[in-house]
Amino acid sequence: MKALFEALRWRHPHGVEGLNNNYTALYARQLLAEHPEWSSAIELRRRRSP
Repeated sequence: MKALFEALRWRHPHGVEGLNNNYTALYARQLLAEHPEWSSAIELRRRRSP
């Protein structure tokens, strides 16, 4: 996910609305919920906060 975020930043030098490093884990979980077949490409770690 981090690599995807950085690629988006590189492609859009003026920024992408709402693309904050604090949300990378949440976006990863959302992508896996919508596309479980990608589970081999995205690693999830246990969340420390709810």
